[in-house]
Amino acid sequence: MKNPFDNPVYWLDSRTRVRERRLWVLAAFFLAVPLAISLLLLATLVKPDDSPFPVVGIMIAGVAIYSHGALLALLSALGAAQRISQERERRTLPALVNSPLEARRIADGKLLGAWRFTAWLACLTLPFLAVATLWGGLSAGRLLAAWALNLAAAFATASLALGLSGLFGRSLSAYLATGSALFLWCAVVPVVALIAFQSSMSGGVSEAVGLSFIAYHLPLAPQTWLFTGGFDGQPFGWVVFPVALGIWTALAVLGRALAVRGLRREVY
Repeated sequence: MKNPFDNPVYWLDSRTRVRERRLWVLAAFFLAVPLAISLLLLATLVKPDDSPFPVVGIMIAGVAIYSHGALLALLSALGAAQRISQERERRTLPALVNSPLEARRIADGKLLGAWRFTAWLACLTLPFLAVATLWGGLSAGRLLAAWALNLAAAFATASLALGLSGLFGRSLSAYLATGSALFLWCAVVPVVALIAFQSSMSGGVSEAVGLSFIAYHLPLAPQTWLFTGGFDGQPFGWVVFPVALGIWTALAVLGRALAVRGLRREVY
């Protein structure tokens, strides 16, 4: 089995992104937001009766996991939405697809290059998770599981956006298509599914299965389930996580297939 990181497209893309100094501004903003909120929360400990230690730990964990989870999924999609269309606009795509590299390896390199920056941003949240654990908020295992789910959701959105980038000829079209796809996934599908399943929900396991196709597949739903210890006190983790990971995997596979198809159309 080949090492997926042994890919010249991945290393070329990564080197190009490292040289973009403006990306460090985004990283600084990504780090400054939880830092400012955490300092404000810690400042409330002047009056321990009003702000108990565990509550502060839980709130810091919520900022690091929930808020940044949404930001990771969004940034990952936006970062991948122009990876192929930009090559087409620069007129470098014909040379790339006619190189000895297969379309699949090119798509894999572009995808890993887009996701690498997202994974690096996610690592910036680890110190806050450590502080939240030491402060008695949530267990380290639960926080790390939610952190890993954030990365999985970001990978799914990046792959989907990369596929749309391969289908559309311009970066603007790819951005608009990516935004429309995320809106369809995160807003339209849950509403339609809720209307479809509402009449058939009868509580218990059947309700958990129905909810899994309504909300548990959303990019932040499993993390929220972990963070809160279950929705409405229902411990149906065996439904939440397989469904979410299965749907995210399907979206990642679909996005990669679309990217490969878009690259193969460029072969002369």
